[in-house]
Amino acid sequence: MSKLNVLMIGPARNVKGGMTTVVDGYYAGGLDKKVNLKYIETVNDKKAISKICKMINGFFQFIFSINKYDIVHIHMASRLSTFRKGIYIRIAKLKKKKVILHIHGAEYKIFYGTECNDWKRKIVRKTFSLADKIIVLSEEWKEYFKELTDENKIIILYNAVKIPNDFKKDLRSKKILFLGRIGDRKGIFDLLEVIKRLAKKYSDIKLYIGGDGEIERLKTAIIDNNLQKHVEYIGWTNGEKKDKYLKNVSYYVLPSYNEGMPMSVLEGMAYKNVTISTNVGGIPKVINNKINGIIINPGDKESLFNAFEELFNNNELRNKLSINARNTIANKFNITNNVNEVIKIYNE
Repeated sequence: MSKLNVLMIGPARNVKGGMTTVVDGYYAGGLDKKVNLKYIETVNDKKAISKICKMINGFFQFIFSINKYDIVHIHMASRLSTFRKGIYIRIAKLKKKKVILHIHGAEYKIFYGTECNDWKRKIVRKTFSLADKIIVLSEEWKEYFKELTDENKIIILYNAVKIPNDFKKDLRSKKILFLGRIGDRKGIFDLLEVIKRLAKKYSDIKLYIGGDGEIERLKTAIIDNNLQKHVEYIGWTNGEKKDKYLKNVSYYVLPSYNEGMPMSVLEGMAYKNVTISTNVGGIPKVINNKINGIIINPGDKESLFNAFEELFNNNELRNKLSINARNTIANKFNITNNVNEVIKIYNE
């Protein structure tokens, strides 16, 4: 049986963010071995001129490649990404290609509901109508997007990660990791407030923050709250650097206000970290409270503080959550299984 020919469109693979992590996961899971896959980078996160050059180069690569492929798999976020990718979708349909639209934007409700006028909303709905299949990351997002397009074409596909080889985990430390864009949406400044309270009682607490975004605001907040001994900004982390931190901390925390299916939570759990996150997006489909992690409401700093207090003082609970977290990801969010699901979608 001949392999499917798939043209995949998305950000440059050195762009910081969850969409890139998803694409990297497909390669780690062997999608490029199971189909004839060509990946075209259509945007980067460099300065304006470099970004424009990348967009132009990606577009012409697409134009010159599309006739050789049967399926076009497009990764799309909200805002400008939606309108840019809409052009690719329209060209692909003119070429009579099967289009898989893969939506990642955690703030799509805000974008469509409050930032778009009627004309832009019409363009968005038309874009969705052209896709053959639309992949969303959770049941919550399916409920939302079925108001904008045909429910029958929407498929839920959870994000997934590669499971690291087994290793011995030391959960006795009070080392905590946060990975993600630095800003209010991810709840990092809520977390800083909680760390400030905890540091008064636990002198060995240490929070490592990896990510991009509002870095100067973060550094100022660390100094203003006298947290230099307890909080360290480690910059953008990927590859071996990210593996090192995921292995060496005891806790992974993402107190986010909006999410799809955050890759960092899956990675944190895969590395046996005791994980605390919020009941937004697809997170409740991953974390079962006090079974394989802790779930709180976004913005609930008191519950976040209490969760740490309980975990710091309950070795049995920490061990249970750590073991169950790893097993959950291995059984339900393993990239090998995810790649097989993607191929099924291609064949439908």
